[in-house]
Amino acid sequence: MKRLLVLFFLVTFIFSCKQTPEKNIDPNFVFCLFNKDESPTSFLFSENLDDTDSPTLQIPLSTARIQEREYIYKNGFFYRLSSRTSVFTKYQLQGSSLVVIDSLPLKNSDFETITWKDNNNLIAVCREDLAEKKSQAHVYQIDVAAMKIIKEDTLILPFATEEYKSLHLGLVDVENEDLWLAYSFFKATGKYGHTTSDTTYYATIKYDSFKLVNIQKETRSTYPGGFNIIQSYSFKDEQGDYYFMTNPGIALGNNPNLPTAIFRKNKGQQLVDQDYMINISKIIGNHAYGIWYVGNGRAIIRNEQKKLYTDFSNFHAVYQFEYRLVDLKSGSIEKIDLPLDKGTQKENVWTDKKFVYIAIDDSNDEHRVWKYNLQTKEISKGIKLPNTTNFTVRMNYLK
Repeated sequence: MKRLLVLFFLVTFIFSCKQTPEKNIDPNFVFCLFNKDESPTSFLFSENLDDTDSPTLQIPLSTARIQEREYIYKNGFFYRLSSRTSVFTKYQLQGSSLVVIDSLPLKNSDFETITWKDNNNLIAVCREDLAEKKSQAHVYQIDVAAMKIIKEDTLILPFATEEYKSLHLGLVDVENEDLWLAYSFFKATGKYGHTTSDTTYYATIKYDSFKLVNIQKETRSTYPGGFNIIQSYSFKDEQGDYYFMTNPGIALGNNPNLPTAIFRKNKGQQLVDQDYMINISKIIGNHAYGIWYVGNGRAIIRNEQKKLYTDFSNFHAVYQFEYRLVDLKSGSIEKIDLPLDKGTQKENVWTDKKFVYIAIDDSNDEHRVWKYNLQTKEISKGIKLPNTTNFTVRMNYLK
């Protein structure tokens, strides 16, 4: 009965979509948009990203604002990992509606980072409340096909110091049955502010037993992964090497004196390569947020411009964000000549290995996908999104 009530609540409240005639559509892309009318949120579907194309279908969501990190897309299904309800829900696009397929109540909230162990198994990691002066992380492995918990356990991670006790879980990866977790600690500095300790920790844990094998300390940067579910902070290249980015400088404070940087954990290794680091802040003079692999040893980053915003109050609303191409081998960083973007916590970059597609909300109040040719470096216009858009939260390829 409890399970049925949860499903009924989700269907009738969270996803109470407008009634639109059923029609057969086969979209290739979905956008999640914040719109101007008191920022209601909607999913916008499109068959392609060409300048001549127009969206196929728009499904409004019932809430004025969503928690951006809740939405995940994988192999034809949408998933919502809600920290507010502690419910993991599975949806599918049917006709012109998003339909609830199943839901799974979880015991915890405050989900911070995820990874896919394989196509059917999602690993989600969240903080647990402090108990007995221990910092705790709870790990779930969810079989999304069967919609059941395969395994779960609580990890006890030593405090950084007595001063820094709040746990930030930035990145998680599974390789050779080892669970690798990158994390740091922070403390509150007011109602909204916080500051992070000067160290990142990399824990290697035997996944079959959840036994802690070792902890590696990183002092070159801190705050690994940012809000990882919202935007990409890690990837594996063609050789299986794992790259990731730290995000120590944000408008709330954090630890802006340390640099944003890219690091690498080589395939098959438990420890991060101490001979590899790309110091983004030293090269461009600003912090960056989000990194997307585009193939052939190159990645896109999205960076702020500290001279253009005042503080956290207008950080997300100022047209300041640039996009740059990083050569992961040489460490060179090249600015892409695109309009300045606004908005934070965006997952808005996708590539087909020939073009990079970037959804930008510019100062002319135009909301458009731009195409960057990786070979010729030519920039061209892609699909234009509705004028009612405030900013684009994310863009996913559905195939």
